Amino acid sequence: MTIKFRKEKISIQNIGKQRFWIGIVSGLFSAIMISLTFNYFRELFRFLTTLSADLLILEKPELQFYNYFFSSLATVLGLSITISIWMTNNNHKRKKDKIYKQLSRTNILFTFWLILMMIARFGSVLPFVLYGTPGYDNQLNLFEEYWLLFVLIPIVVFAQNWFIVRLIYRSTKWIFFSLLICIAITFILKTTTSISPEILNNAYYKKFESDYNYIDNQINKAKSEYGIEFQENTINTLKKWHTESSRKQVIDLKSAFSKDHKISLDTIILQKIVIKNFKENGRYFRKNSIDNWNYALPKDILRQLKFYESNSNESKELIEILKEQIDLINTPEIDWKEYDKHSDTEIRKSFGIKYNVPKQIIEQLQKVRDSVMNDKKYDEFSKDLPELKYRDE
Repeated sequence: MTIKFRKEKISIQNIGKQRFWIGIVSGLFSAIMISLTFNYFRELFRFLTTLSADLLILEKPELQFYNYFFSSLATVLGLSITISIWMTNNNHKRKKDKIYKQLSRTNILFTFWLILMMIARFGSVLPFVLYGTPGYDNQLNLFEEYWLLFVLIPIVVFAQNWFIVRLIYRSTKWIFFSLLICIAITFILKTTTSISPEILNNAYYKKFESDYNYIDNQINKAKSEYGIEFQENTINTLKKWHTESSRKQVIDLKSAFSKDHKISLDTIILQKIVIKNFKENGRYFRKNSIDNWNYALPKDILRQLKFYESNSNESKELIEILKEQIDLINTPEIDWKEYDKHSDTEIRKSFGIKYNVPKQIIEQLQKVRDSVMNDKKYDEFSKDLPELKYRDE
């Protein structure tokens, strides 16, 4: 009796022709389905962030990186299914091969489900505890800070798939060829199963289209009429609603008006945009607290008017701020049955003005309006100031 101690080369004959092709087909099918699942859940993940925060928008390099990551991970997980099926054959040349094959299947399937569980856990938790938290402003950028981890995960899964197989078969060539095939399938999956983020991006843009258009118009007007150019970062912050930088912008603008000195024209324009789009600072106090008012106090606007000539650009824009504040106070109440006929900002205004505008602000705004209307030097600008309308309590 001859006992073989030398490992055999892995081959289709040793695996079994039928089992070989079943493994290939099952692995390819699994890779495609896993890649599609990853990509669709990524978009669901981004949608969930909009429930309480701003839409998570990925930059092009970041999007490409994640597309390749999901495709490569799906490919090596598909390879896990393939090899686990191959290792179910009963063609054992050595007594310990049976144990190694069982161990190989156990390790491969354990890693397979562990990775899926990890992705599912992060995908279900992060939208609510991090990215979907009001105030999130990219404080944790996984792409920039942990890109190496994302690169290593598919490599580790690939190596794990072949680790114990090498105790059963000589498989150096198969490992090399499977690596090349996995790379090719990764590129194919990236091209065929990636989901365009523009679908969700465009839907989100449509939700705030009027607000974005107003911002762009005011930025262009400031450049053409006053020669003021705003930094790109400032414009991007204006187009956010719940980030830390957006809230800080609202707070800083109000604080600037409270100082007893002149403020710049660009600050005045920014305050007008913030009021028009009903941006908030995320702070809430007791009912009728003047601190609930997120914008420049009317009396502070009047003080700023006294710093400038009546025909100056600053005075013109300060009167515009008063007009925006009056329009905000005059926002009509919208019945919930008619929400589909109004923009998100109009609905937020209707709800916010009903509950978060202190009486002191209304009284103060009325006095400031009367003061401006009675001052003849502001006749040219103040003639368009609407009257304050009082809602029934």
